[in-house]
Amino acid sequence: MWQVQMNCPRCNAPNTEDKNYCGDCGTPLNPSLVYLEGFIKAQVKESLDARFKDQKLLEVETSQAVIERVKSWTTLFGYFVAIPIALLVLAFAVFGIKEFRDFRALVKSAQDQLKPRLEQAKSSADNAKQQADEAQREAAEAKKTIQSASGVATQVRTLSAQFSQLENQTSLQMKNASERADKQLRELDSKIESATKDIAEQQKKLASTNELVKSIFERGRTEYFDTKSQNSHFVLLSYRMGDKSSAKNGAFVFMLLAEVPIRQTIELKFHLSSQPRGSYSPIRGNVLWFNWGENAESLKEFPLEVTYIPDPTASSTMIFKSLSIRERRVYADETLVMDLHDVPEK
Repeated sequence: MWQVQMNCPRCNAPNTEDKNYCGDCGTPLNPSLVYLEGFIKAQVKESLDARFKDQKLLEVETSQAVIERVKSWTTLFGYFVAIPIALLVLAFAVFGIKEFRDFRALVKSAQDQLKPRLEQAKSSADNAKQQADEAQREAAEAKKTIQSASGVATQVRTLSAQFSQLENQTSLQMKNASERADKQLRELDSKIESATKDIAEQQKKLASTNELVKSIFERGRTEYFDTKSQNSHFVLLSYRMGDKSSAKNGAFVFMLLAEVPIRQTIELKFHLSSQPRGSYSPIRGNVLWFNWGENAESLKEFPLEVTYIPDPTASSTMIFKSLSIRERRVYADETLVMDLHDVPEK
């Protein structure tokens, strides 16, 4: 049987026309197979390049997808290229094709039959490329999401650090406040203790004062003065106030008490009646002055009763021993206690 010689388009080695691949370098001798191989390599390279730009997981998934697609194309190649070639060789043997033009016609017919399948394979490859692009886009979005999440994580770490700092500051402030409160509490306890001692002392003094007051009131005195006659402890001066039509007679009474009285404790009574407090008062030492607003003769009906409490603090005050009147001037011993020479006599 006559065989046509073909040179390899890559290494230029001679090959018989019944061979599909170069026996030296393995390059496909059929132009359609060369196109298919180049197309497959280009698609694989493009898919791999696209996938290597994404994350590691996406690269692996894309590579697997490309490998699966290559396997599919290899299967298609086996079905649509190898089988027709085998059938072609069988047909050569059965029909005894001897001329190359007959073979070319047969090859052309096979190419026409294979072209739709190649177009379908190309379409599948385009779909694979679109899926790879979509995967790349999703990976880019995922990357942005991860970067955004990374920024949020950075903010969270910053906020956590600020919170820790604020927590430390708060803890320090609470510690300082606690120390200040403890110090103030100790000072307050000290003041309370001191105040308690003061209160105890005051209570002692109060008890002592109560005892003193009790003893003072227990020392209360009552003295009686005979108003019928004057003596060294009782003198009086009559007076007249106003003109003749409205003249008013009265008497100034002076009494010498046994002790110096506490002013607020003096009470003066005539018969059963207490005299108004404004009508009498101590004027010096133990000298008591009383303004009787009526005729002096009416005063002689009953004695004057004087009750008082002696002043325990008046130990240094001079105690007078007698009263006298000279020229309408009242003397206690030789000390002038009141001058009444300008007061009209009755």
